[in-house]
Amino acid sequence: MEKVLSQEEIDALLSGLDSGKIDTTPEGREEKEARSFDFKNYSISTRLKIPGIDVVNDHLARSLRLGFSTLLKEMVDLTSIPTQMERFKDFMNKIPVPTSIHIFKLEPLKGNALLIIDAPLVFIFVERFLGGGERRIIKVEGREFTPIEQRLIRRVVNMIFLELEKAWKNIYPVKPKYVRGEVNPQFARVLQPEETVLVTGFNVDLESLSGKILFCYSFSSFQPIKDKLYSPYQIEEVIDAKWKRALEQAIFNSQVTLKVLLSKGQITLEDLLRLEIGDVILLDKKADEPVEVLIEDVPKMSGKLGVYKRHMALRIENFITLAEE
Repeated sequence: MEKVLSQEEIDALLSGLDSGKIDTTPEGREEKEARSFDFKNYSISTRLKIPGIDVVNDHLARSLRLGFSTLLKEMVDLTSIPTQMERFKDFMNKIPVPTSIHIFKLEPLKGNALLIIDAPLVFIFVERFLGGGERRIIKVEGREFTPIEQRLIRRVVNMIFLELEKAWKNIYPVKPKYVRGEVNPQFARVLQPEETVLVTGFNVDLESLSGKILFCYSFSSFQPIKDKLYSPYQIEEVIDAKWKRALEQAIFNSQVTLKVLLSKGQITLEDLLRLEIGDVILLDKKADEPVEVLIEDVPKMSGKLGVYKRHMALRIENFITLAEE
């Protein structure tokens, strides 16, 4: 049995607490002085798990791996970088000069975004475009991209935007729209310094060197579609051409019941029982009025009856919309 304190022991315990003779500080916990927190200059750097962004990155990595390998004529490996949330100014302060920075929009989403390509990757692409061989050491400090180099790297940027649009298709249809390119991060500050951004991208590994391709999105831009981004299941749209043709053929060859409603009328049961050959039943339509055509008992068309090549026929005059039903 558990030990039960007597009334005298309880009184002694309460007296000790009041007098301070009993230490109430939890074991292993020491009192520490409070430190001031700088709300103005605090730093955000948090890893996020956003299923929609992960799906986009997975699609983009597969397509760019093939595209870059074809352009550079060597095997290129892309590995996704975990999505980070940080302040825009903290992110921009980490970008060296020169860097290939491209400002774009994901229409119809609001706000600007950045595509950032490390300078060594830019020079590798440019050299391969111009027929150059493999160069293991590339010096990028103290120089900027020439107009020819900027024009050539736009080929890579356009390819990235094309694959980015395809990668977003199953999450939310967007259209990357190019705004302008920059080399110095100081001229690419298109968002507020304190604004929260999502940073994601890839490590690009070649045989001779490696670099990064980063995307910087405004966190507020994704607010209208946050439910889609955080959905754990994403449907991948894969269309088999043969399957599509077979399905279309099966649907087009399906038979449906077509009826033509001449008219309607009402009659009592007594009059119905007295009907004889030659009696006339009054209907609610005239002979020259359009008749209703039903597909599987659903009104879909209207037209006029007639004769075509000695067969009873119907000439369709208009289609019945949902609002007219």
